[in-house]
Amino acid sequence: MIVAAVVLTAAPAFVRAIGSEVKRYGTDAAAMARAPLTWDDAMWKRVGLVLAADGVAFAADGDVADAVQRNRTHVSGEFSSVVTPFGARRALDISAATLLAELLAHNTGMRDTGRDAVEASILAAGIITPALKRAVGRSRPIAGQGAYAFDPFSGNASFPSGHATNAFAVASVFAAHSKGWVVPTIAYTLATGVAASRMNDHVHYTSDVIAGAAIGTAVGRSIVARHRRGAAPRDAASAVTWMIVPAGGGAMVEISIPFERIHALARR
Repeated sequence: MIVAAVVLTAAPAFVRAIGSEVKRYGTDAAAMARAPLTWDDAMWKRVGLVLAADGVAFAADGDVADAVQRNRTHVSGEFSSVVTPFGARRALDISAATLLAELLAHNTGMRDTGRDAVEASILAAGIITPALKRAVGRSRPIAGQGAYAFDPFSGNASFPSGHATNAFAVASVFAAHSKGWVVPTIAYTLATGVAASRMNDHVHYTSDVIAGAAIGTAVGRSIVARHRRGAAPRDAASAVTWMIVPAGGGAMVEISIPFERIHALARR
């Protein structure tokens, strides 16, 4: 009876929390879509440099992929098996754990870091990159069709790398919320390891992981910057999110838990 009462009491807050998160994600996504209209010359130069770097990588994709496979070892395979999950579910687990830590420490900084990381992961790796994958339709290197095999909307999903996108989205948020060099160094080193592991496993080309890293970093840093400027409400309910991404798919389910409401109920 007590559990039922708590659930019924918390239900309206739970619904409001979900609505708040959906609105927040939509607002941020719309702002990022409009951002190029307001970029200055310096920003366009930075974007141009990233595109140029990816273009150079694209031209050498086949040769680099062959070289990576020639030098693949048992050690590199073991390394890949360890770090690859940090570009998938484990990245969400870390973000969720950071949010859960707020329950124990009541640390709003940790809450904001975890919350921004979850949002960056969902927008970058759950929406933007899957959409590009489908539109581009690049064949994976393991398929043996060559680095320049493209068949839009065919189900081929090499470009960009989803793991690299996710790893760098989360890493950029943790780095942006941190002071000093330790956390950013660890975060970006781990994300780079994820990108390298995808090449080692012969499932992505160099240009795939560079594009994924660029998308993840851009989304993560944009979200942190917007929220620091007060573009999104900081007093909305925290949320723990589990993302379910079937193999080859990009669907996700979000379950939000309004921690502030739970705290209030617990104190009654």
